[in-house]
Amino acid sequence: MKHTRRMLTAAALISFPLVMSAQTEDPRGIYKMITLTGKMGEVEAPFDQYKICTDSLTMMLSVQNAAFQISDTDHKVLRYTGDQPKDENDKSSLIYDSNADHFTLKWWSTIKYHVYFPENDWCIEKYEANRYSEVAQMAFDALNALPAPDKNNPLLGTWRILGDVDELRDVKKALPELQENYETNKYFNSFYVFTPQSFAVIVRLHGGVANPVEYDGKKSYTLNHKNVSHVKWLSKNRIAVEEKIDYRTDWKILERVTDRQTMMSRIANQYLKTR
Repeated sequence: MKHTRRMLTAAALISFPLVMSAQTEDPRGIYKMITLTGKMGEVEAPFDQYKICTDSLTMMLSVQNAAFQISDTDHKVLRYTGDQPKDENDKSSLIYDSNADHFTLKWWSTIKYHVYFPENDWCIEKYEANRYSEVAQMAFDALNALPAPDKNNPLLGTWRILGDVDELRDVKKALPELQENYETNKYFNSFYVFTPQSFAVIVRLHGGVANPVEYDGKKSYTLNHKNVSHVKWLSKNRIAVEEKIDYRTDWKILERVTDRQTMMSRIANQYLKTR
């Protein structure tokens, strides 16, 4: 009997805090919107939308076709609040039914003439972790990839876009100017990201992805089994990528990023610097 009693007590000690706190935690991680309750009642999520919840900020990733956008829509860190406002005049957003697996966001909509969002009423979004569309999976794969070089596939990693040249013979002459004017040119904070599973072009806070990717050593890569881009190595950490535009060929100059920072961290830091 003593042994049985000890086992029951241990089980109670383990399960009690889980039952009491499992739905009252701050959401932390990546969550996909599953349902939306608004003007049309509860419907399956009409948008491929994700919340990236951290201790420092909350970002939202929206996917459409093969493109994605990252925004700072919430402008705050999401924390558990409970499901009731303080009073009838309190229209601040609510976070509840919340843990590492899921959470519910209830927010007051003042948007006019929206298909799904009501005007001057509550809107409810339910989110779940570890749920991704195919495009979102590729996007997060690229955003969270560490830009480490790979001996077997040197193209893998993150590459900063320096600019374009018409002819490869002009690279040496153009390179100093591209580097000097990098922070003011149109490619500032724009990157190529190669991973074993995906390829992404990220321009500031927007991106596009393609899959699958096939690599021909250091010489070329193929997107979606048909679009081949040839690569010329200018140095260990600098390459020129062929771009066919109409009937001409240009070359995009890329420089390897070696600071061991993911694109997700880089984008998060951009938002934090603006606060």
